[in-house]
Amino acid sequence: MSGIPLYWKYPFLLRLEDVIPNPYAVLPVLIGTPDAPLFEKILSYLKLIVEKTSVPLDRSTYNSDHEVIVFYSFGLISKAIKEPQLLTRSAVAYSKKAGSFFKTESDEVLIDIARRTGIKIIKPVQPPRVLRVAGSVKGKKQFEWESLSYGVSLTSFTRLVAGRLEQDSSYNLSSQIVHEGVVYVDRKRFTRLLEEACFHYILKTYEGLQQPSADFLSGIQPLITEVERYLESVRWWRRSFVKEGRIGEEVSGVVEEAFPPCIKKIISSIKSGGNPSHEERFNLAAFLVNIGYSVEDVLAVFRTTADFDEKIARYQVEHIAGLRGSRRKYAPYSCDRLKSIGACPIQNYCSGGRHPLSVYKHNLKLFKQSADEPETENVSSMGKIQ
Repeated sequence: MSGIPLYWKYPFLLRLEDVIPNPYAVLPVLIGTPDAPLFEKILSYLKLIVEKTSVPLDRSTYNSDHEVIVFYSFGLISKAIKEPQLLTRSAVAYSKKAGSFFKTESDEVLIDIARRTGIKIIKPVQPPRVLRVAGSVKGKKQFEWESLSYGVSLTSFTRLVAGRLEQDSSYNLSSQIVHEGVVYVDRKRFTRLLEEACFHYILKTYEGLQQPSADFLSGIQPLITEVERYLESVRWWRRSFVKEGRIGEEVSGVVEEAFPPCIKKIISSIKSGGNPSHEERFNLAAFLVNIGYSVEDVLAVFRTTADFDEKIARYQVEHIAGLRGSRRKYAPYSCDRLKSIGACPIQNYCSGGRHPLSVYKHNLKLFKQSADEPETENVSSMGKIQ
């Protein structure tokens, strides 16, 4: 692995300007049309990012410049089509690719990447050690001492764990060795934290990109068209059922603005690249199938989660929808049970009842009244607590 160029593995560590002078003038020539040298490469990467949340490892040339250009192209394309979820999924895919290389990197390289992505880290001369289970022989556990060779500042640790790792109890601060503002971790946990740091660094890099100009967009319009066509073919986008503040077509009857806070919270977590718990995912799927979403529509909502696997997700959603097993359609938890697992984001109760479906029905009624009488104030009471 040592012979592989650093920026081929970690293209996000370079600026686009480091590879192409005046990139917004040059990029359309490289990516914009079907005969451009990187046009097909971008589309092939896109398919793997969307369908598998991974980035291809093109070992044919180890061309770092091409990898950097493709990486930044996803950010610019996502901005052009106003699709922040594609930014998030690309960030997940590229950070996972980086994580796959961390296992074989030297400490020097890992620490350099950590510092460049915003982790405050020290390499202790005499690291603390912990006794851990190494395996078992004839049913008896075998233990060994393991060094916690990486010291991460408390602020860096809590910042990184607060996102997608918050559901993993092994990262709870109470489970760590902390001394004088430093959290000591082993190599496995450190590389996972580093992958998380790369995810946030990539998102920040994408979000900081200059908004594409009209001339630039014109130069890459064929690429944008192909990207949109592909995303449409895999149902990346769901139809919007609300137009100008009114109910959408009766075929769906769905109004996302009327969703209860608990459901909005889970959807917001997915859109921001979060990792909802198993119970949150169950409740979201159960809620959606009970208000009229098809299995395909539910899968479209979950498609942008980092660990999405269509085969597994389809089986689970079909089971919740009553299409498998006992043929029983499941309902989401009651408000009291949602509060008990920390899935309800408000202190009291919403108007309309103590079940997400009742609250949605109540909000939907208010929304319809508002659609019929535009001057009324009914919509403002949606989600009002009792």
